[in-house]
Amino acid sequence: MTRIAFDFALTSYCQSRCKTCPRTNNETGEPEDWLVIRHVPFSKWKKNTIGLSDNIELEYIKFCGQTGDPMMHPDITEFVNHAFTFCNNIMISTNGGLRNTDWYTEMGNKYGEELKIVFAIDGIDHETNWKYREGVDFNKAWNNMVAYCNSPGYTQWDFLVFDWNWKQIPEVARLAKEINVDEVIYKINTGPHGLLDPAKKSIVEEMICQANTI
Repeated sequence: MTRIAFDFALTSYCQSRCKTCPRTNNETGEPEDWLVIRHVPFSKWKKNTIGLSDNIELEYIKFCGQTGDPMMHPDITEFVNHAFTFCNNIMISTNGGLRNTDWYTEMGNKYGEELKIVFAIDGIDHETNWKYREGVDFNKAWNNMVAYCNSPGYTQWDFLVFDWNWKQIPEVARLAKEINVDEVIYKINTGPHGLLDPAKKSIVEEMICQANTI
């Protein structure tokens, strides 16, 4: 049987103004003119997923997309609940600064490791994270991630490495272990904003290797 995964973009709403994100105009910080700001209706999505798992084996379903944060959708809970009726491996990718700790705790308790939430947090403090994730409340994002770590849910921390935050890699590894993050993924930014000095790349790669052993 064929194994396949789906990534559903549920919304084009996002509170963040990440530079180099395709939805953001880097001059104004506002959404690009071509972007239609809207949510996918849950009822329409539910109808269109009827029979989705027939004759195929779903490896996982991911709620991410390229032009919005799925946690902005007012019906995200309904999407997750329904997805679990036909797939037992669900992933959500978010900047973390949406919803509240109660939501993350409740969902982690309900679905455990079958619900992976990927937190894209690019610093260990507000100032550093804001340099790319402008518009994201760092303290809220951090508290939400900690809450999910304290639940049975699976937590992944995605740390995008820029020229201004690479020195924080060892502290990221230490904090991740302290709060019981299940997995940390370090990704070196390739976009023009905050591009890592090529002379530092080998140093950073070695730091990442060391961080992965902690």
